[in-house]
Amino acid sequence: MEIIENPGIYPVYSSQTKNEGELGRIGTYDFDGEYVTWTTDGYAGTVFYRNGKFNITNVCGLLDVNKEIVLPKYLYYYLTIEAPKYADKTFSNGKLMSNVMKEIKISFPSIKTQEKIVKVLDNFEAICKDLNIGLPVEEVKRQQQYGYYRDAIFNYLENETK
Repeated sequence: MEIIENPGIYPVYSSQTKNEGELGRIGTYDFDGEYVTWTTDGYAGTVFYRNGKFNITNVCGLLDVNKEIVLPKYLYYYLTIEAPKYADKTFSNGKLMSNVMKEIKISFPSIKTQEKIVKVLDNFEAICKDLNIGLPVEEVKRQQQYGYYRDAIFNYLENETK
């Protein structure tokens, strides 16, 4: 269905990364809840956390998880590190298809530990966004700092589970 033929309030996400991947809005939705999406083409391996009613295009993958085992937001943070490593860059626009995505090994600490990790990373991300309004150089530094701490948390978890 074309966006122009069905205008509305529900976002349609594609493989673009600009505007959090939003391509446009339509009057219906296919998904309602917490999910992780990723770009399969273009910026393959870019991961997004989605919460609410939305749609995706055919160049966007979707993960619906068992929330008793893994929190969607935890999975999002984890895959922001891991998914890009699996993207096939031999194509001019990159590819990360479902068959490859399902091969990514993921460490799942307890839900309580996942909640703590999500809280820390959410808070750090919020602080970085607040500090970066109108300060491009500071934004780059904060994103590097955020990436360092995010990676450190998951590297620690990887080493603990071995």
